[in-house]
Amino acid sequence: MADASPTDLDAVLALDDHWNAAYHRRDPGLMAGVLADDWMAFFPGGQVVFKADLLEGMRHNPPAALMFERHAARVYGETAVTRGTLYADGERVQSFLRVYARRAGEWRAVSVQVVA
Repeated sequence: MADASPTDLDAVLALDDHWNAAYHRRDPGLMAGVLADDWMAFFPGGQVVFKADLLEGMRHNPPAALMFERHAARVYGETAVTRGTLYADGERVQSFLRVYARRAGEWRAVSVQVVA
């Protein structure tokens, strides 16, 4: 299988940046455009969160100075992953693996695995 085109990686990285910006701005509207309708998250305690839950929860996130550190990004055909770490007010909060899928020609986030 051929490597993904730079355009695919660029599109995934841009979407990943939009995800981060939505958290910085505490903007559920921006985040809604990043996530697929069937998006789901898995958190360290075994909690599963769906798109509507995340968008509602964003409205209640306390203000914090956030920094996202991206460690890796890779495209595998119609699927892509990014891996990174989130810091809030200078403290490491979580690491994550985000999963993206290309559907009908557009990339969307379909899942995230969060670890403490």
